[in-house]
Amino acid sequence: MEATEGKRSSPATPPNLRVGLAAVAARAAATASRALGRGGGTALPGLIAERLAPDLLGHLAAQLPGGAVAVTGTNGKTTTSHMLAAILTRAGRRPLRNASGSNLSRGIAGALAARADWRGRLAPGGPAGGPATGLFETDEAAFARVVPAVRPDVVVVTNLFRDQLDRYGEVDAVAAIWRQALAAVDGGAAGGTTLALNADDPTVAALGTARPAAVRYFGIDDTRWGHPGPEHAADAKVCPTCGALLAYPVCYYGHLGHYRCPNGHARPAPDVRVTRLEPQGFEGTDLTLETPLGGVAFRLPLPGLYNVYNALAAAAGALALGAPLAAVRDGLSGFTAAFGRLERATVGRHTVYLLLAKNPVGMNEALRTLFADGRPRHLLMALNDLDADGRDVSWIWDADFEHVAGRASSLTVAGRRADDLAVRLKYAGALARAEGPDPKSGVGGPAIEADLGRALDRSLAVVPPGETLYCVLTYTAMLDLRRVLTERGHLAPYWQTES
Repeated sequence: MEATEGKRSSPATPPNLRVGLAAVAARAAATASRALGRGGGTALPGLIAERLAPDLLGHLAAQLPGGAVAVTGTNGKTTTSHMLAAILTRAGRRPLRNASGSNLSRGIAGALAARADWRGRLAPGGPAGGPATGLFETDEAAFARVVPAVRPDVVVVTNLFRDQLDRYGEVDAVAAIWRQALAAVDGGAAGGTTLALNADDPTVAALGTARPAAVRYFGIDDTRWGHPGPEHAADAKVCPTCGALLAYPVCYYGHLGHYRCPNGHARPAPDVRVTRLEPQGFEGTDLTLETPLGGVAFRLPLPGLYNVYNALAAAAGALALGAPLAAVRDGLSGFTAAFGRLERATVGRHTVYLLLAKNPVGMNEALRTLFADGRPRHLLMALNDLDADGRDVSWIWDADFEHVAGRASSLTVAGRRADDLAVRLKYAGALARAEGPDPKSGVGGPAIEADLGRALDRSLAVVPPGETLYCVLTYTAMLDLRRVLTERGHLAPYWQTES
């Protein structure tokens, strides 16, 4: 695999006092935000920086001595970015990133501004020393602004599913945004941007057809864990090249799998592939990874096929940046979960897991992973409808909540749209056998409680000591519950745990 070296402008970048002023103002805003307890200080500082210097993103990104990589997609952006950071650190690089998950252009601008001086010059070292490599998680819609400005050496695309239709529109609209942005960087950074694309997603794989020499595909080749598909929640049923109906001899979940159309278009052969995977429950997944640099076997300490894809995406992106195979193995085998994504907290004598599920496919995979061993679980499930979640929650009727039926030892339903979620769970048969805390007595019957703090207390009241509560949450519900756990001293603030 040909590596991208990440050649950028020299350290003797001419001063840009406007960018420098914007960086100073952004850092002051970040300090104030944290002092007031309002979060890690990334979105607001970045907004201020971009208002004061609209060219800040491109000016500072061009100075990154280790190049840059952008990660986008519907599901898995945050976990993939954290995996990439672990690999690059093992490879001796120092990732400079928007680690808090603020993945609009303002979040990336805030991360860059935090490392710039008053002259508009970026510190050449990363946050922990060594040459800085930009690692930017990028929202699907923000991709159109971020990529042409940053001109990354590598772009990693995880997948494309329906998500927040009221904000993004259908998947074809998102794919069109990506194609337009990628066209703007052809021949740009260090001789061109290399794409690391999911071969098992037809729409994502099609992004590479116009520039095959600069594409590295990743995918799963162990067909034992697939089935003929696609699933009903699939979002790619026709060929992106000719429009014919796709056949899926193997489907892993949603529309991810091995596909072909009657006109000869088919899944491209992946450069980075999993040839063997063995699920080990919540202990993780044993993998054999084959790459152009050779093969390696290790345990990924996260469960679920969706995390196997995240690991593949991170491996493909890191190898395209020139990371050695040993760094890929060590970074992935030693990985710990990103905040809110299978993050673990200890609350008294209980263990609490946070699982993010924000669209039909994500919910299906979270529930499938939870109940893969057939054991009942104690559940807290929460649904919100704020802007970051998507106002339209009708997607819950496309998710397979039937996975919960007969398997919930206890169940509490929470969030702004708790009543809607409870109705969906009722029709799925998930409430019939669940035992949860009664709103008055604290015992017996499923509970509905909008407030996340009270919902957590009610849930834990019926979980026996030493057992685990699994919290399946949409995005802002995850942030709300994590804030409760942080305020109670069970988790550190995310800006202290992520670098």
